[in-house]
Parts: sequence; C-alpha cells; structure tokens
Amino acid sequence: MSVAGFWRELRQDSRDININSNRLGKISNPFFLFPQGNGPRGSFTTFADLAPNLRNRDVIIFGGVLKEQAVTPQDVFDVTIIGAANRPRQATDAGVATGGGASWLAPDSPTAATPLLKIREQGWSIFNIMFQPVAASACIRLSRAETAADADGSHATIEDCYFVGGGADGIAIEDVGGCSRVLIKNNRFEGILDTAIKGISTGIAVPAMWEILGNRFKGCLNDIKMSLNDSLIEGGRHFTAGSGSTNKVISTVAVSAQGDNNHVLLNQFKNIASEIQISNGYSGGSTDTWNNYAEGTAALTVTSPPGA
Repeated sequence: MSVAGFWRELRQDSRDININSNRLGKISNPFFLFPQGNGPRGSFTTFADLAPNLRNRDVIIFGGVLKEQAVTPQDVFDVTIIGAANRPRQATDAGVATGGGASWLAPDSPTAATPLLKIREQGWSIFNIMFQPVAASACIRLSRAETAADADGSHATIEDCYFVGGGADGIAIEDVGGCSRVLIKNNRFEGILDTAIKGISTGIAVPAMWEILGNRFKGCLNDIKMSLNDSLIEGGRHFTAGSGSTNKVISTVAVSAQGDNNHVLLNQFKNIASEIQISNGYSGGSTDTWNNYAEGTAALTVTSPPGA
C-alpha cells in the first residue's frame, strides 16, 4: 500500500508500532510530534524540542498543525517523518487546528528567507504531510555546503506530500549547493507562487541522479526549474500550460545554463506539440532525451528543447 492512508492500519502499544506496509515494515520506538498536545503519551509539541533526541534511523509520527521553521540536527542520518493523516490536506479552519491532518505551516511571525524545514544530512525521508511556504522561502530546503554544520542533504525522499499556496514567491522544494540522488515522488503542487521544485545554486555540484516521478503540478508559476545531470523526470502531470520563456514548465538547465544527459519521459503537458519549446518554458541540455505527451496528440512528442 502507499504511505497515504497508513494511519488506519497503525497499531500501537507501549513499545512500538506496526504499519502494514512492505515499504515501511515495523517501526520501533517512534517519536510523536503533536503540536496541539493530543498525541500519545510522551509526544513533543515542537520540532525544536524533539530534535536533540533524534538518532540515526529514528522515526517521527507527526499529527496536527505545526507552525515552525526547523533545521535537522547535525550528524543525524536516515530519519523518517510520517504525517498521521489519511491524506495530506490543510488541517485548519480559519487558521485554527481542526484536530486532524498533518500540516506544516509558517509561524505567526516567520523569519524571512528561511525554510520550514532545512535538511542538511543524508537520507532523510518525508511522507504524507501538507506544507505551505513562507513568502520568498521554501517548504523544504535540501542543503549541501560540505561544512561540519551544513554537510549534505543528498539521498532524501519526499513522497505523497501536498504543497500548496503560501506567501508571494514561495517555493515548495529547493536545492541549495547541489544535492544528489534525491527522490521526489507522487506529490501534489498547487498554486506555488514561485517554483514547485527549484535549484538555487550549484556551489558544490550540479544536482545529479535525481528521480522526479509521478508528481502533479497545478497553477504554479514554475513547475520544475533547476539544473540537473543524469536525472529522470517521469510521469508528471502539468495542468497549467507554459507561456513565455521566463516561467518554466520544465527546465533542466535553469542555473547558469548547466545540466545535461537527463531523461524527461512520459510527462503530460498542457501545451500542444509545436509549443514544447524554450519560448513556452521548456528547456533542456543538449544531450537530454525528451519523450512526452502534448495536448491533443496521441503519440509521444520527441522534441528536446536545448538551451536555457
């Protein structure tokens, strides 16, 4: 089964929980993050209070509405955060938590240009959570600076999440520095006012071997706008047509015209075949392979629009 809906199959005792999922298996001694205080005994109400307790391979079960800007702890790897909701959604009514869901929102007085969650170590996984970005900031930042305090957010998984709306110039997922081997799968991106998936810089490396699979994009200013090498973008549904070269449906060369040898395959575009070009927000590396479905065309459109 998918992660979405797992909450109905969770069984808890004082020592562990069982999730009937081939992917997740049995989880022992999880941490619980319930900001409204209605979780199991011993639950935390803030990520900041929980974070010092984390060790490699720990699991966090998150329910309710969290309003926090957080950073993953240094030298802690392979942590999984799972939203305790049957389906990720906005879990407030006029800003007041409804008692269900798993929503991660901006604080009432957010710090400018700061993500909701900065991932700075390898192997973190995020499942089944609704995020709404701070203005001009990201929901999730994958950061790679190769310093002791900000090492490398590579090998992350972000799956079955819902990213929606937020402040002006908000971003859903951003890469800073050039993380590699990231999986972004089966997420929904709606009304993101800057970019759903964005590369900010390639200071350490051009992001490589990413898998961006089966995502849905609706009403975002840009859908995928980053430089990539040797990566796969497959099975996406882009519900908004590209118009103009500035805003991107998909660009794999968006940072300093870097990026090459990517496979952009089996995505569904709202533009007709003749519009799959740079002037409508489609751009790739000279050795990219593009085979996708255009509006009103039964066969694959094999246009590969090179250039920034």
